[in-house]
Amino acid sequence: MGRPIKEKFFGNISSPYSNFAVGGETGKGGEGFSSIIVTNTTTNGLYSTATTVSWVASSPQLPGGTAASGTANVSGAGRITSLNLAVAGTGYTSTGSVTVTFSPATTGTAATVSIALTSSVQNAISGQAYLTTGSSAVAFDIQKQESSRRYLVRTSQGQGIVKLKAVPAASLVAGEMNIVATDANGSTYFVKKLTARRAVLVQSTASTSFLFNTDQAAGWTLNSAYTGTVSIASA
Repeated sequence: MGRPIKEKFFGNISSPYSNFAVGGETGKGGEGFSSIIVTNTTTNGLYSTATTVSWVASSPQLPGGTAASGTANVSGAGRITSLNLAVAGTGYTSTGSVTVTFSPATTGTAATVSIALTSSVQNAISGQAYLTTGSSAVAFDIQKQESSRRYLVRTSQGQGIVKLKAVPAASLVAGEMNIVATDANGSTYFVKKLTARRAVLVQSTASTSFLFNTDQAAGWTLNSAYTGTVSIASA
């Protein structure tokens, strides 16, 4: 089926399964760090100026995520002035329980930090799924990839295996799902097949013009599309 999709793209989108108070998390998505800033640049001190100071964040809240890490810029006075973000990490749902550890540690006043995640919701593959036990097409969370066209998903109506179809949500029948992609022109496509790196597309609605032909493969991202890629609809 081609290289499987990483589980970090399987998110928590469909209500109520994204609600911690009602049913908990069902997906495996999460955020990375978009920035990490030193908040006491004038008062931290006694960090080593003779060696590289690195930092690593505590483990993310979601299973299977990766910790954020990077290096620090230290002044001649032994103060950390700024931090470099080398690995943004994945699987974070909040910054409230994140601890940042420096190595080597200071013998003076530790640096404190402010962290921002990539967005307030998880980046994750999304679309519409019509379960065989459901009554309509609704938003889904991917639980497992069975093949490039078959997925185990959970929706507000239950859980089941559905097949990817390149049709509008209104045309889905029981046992089917769809994923919509958008190119850099703003034109949309239905995804016919999806692997870790490529999406096979079917033209849907042109904005100014289509950048890809039907049955053409393109790279995909959950961020804004750029040359050679499409953006898959995400939360």
